[in-house]
Amino acid sequence: MSKTDMTQARVLKIVKGNAVTLPPEFVDGIGLPYGLAILVVKDKNVKIYPVDSDKVLYLKLEIQKLSKSFLEELTSIFEKSGLQDILFTSGICQAASQCYYECYFTPKQLTMSVADLDRRLKSIAGVQRVVLQEVSVTK
Repeated sequence: MSKTDMTQARVLKIVKGNAVTLPPEFVDGIGLPYGLAILVVKDKNVKIYPVDSDKVLYLKLEIQKLSKSFLEELTSIFEKSGLQDILFTSGICQAASQCYYECYFTPKQLTMSVADLDRRLKSIAGVQRVVLQEVSVTK
């Protein structure tokens, strides 16, 4: 591989189980001990995000109605809580009155407690439910 290459690719066999084996040069290039694997159901893509800890949090917001004020309040809370660099984020509106927002982040990014983040997210106008939990670690 050249130092100027933007990407690397390998065709890997997909098998059932919990281990993901990567070519040595990928592992060397990543340089971090863990990976967050996310299946994006609608496009059947699997994305792997290198992380430096086995602690990753999943956040899901159920929103009654998506509004400009929702996005402004969410951005403000994320800025105040240290969550400027989210690992992965996704959102969908299945109907005019039912939207979902999901994201993943490492808890060590937080500049406030998880309980405080949860409380602040619940205070956003239009948020019906907040799910904030650790992602399972495969051993």
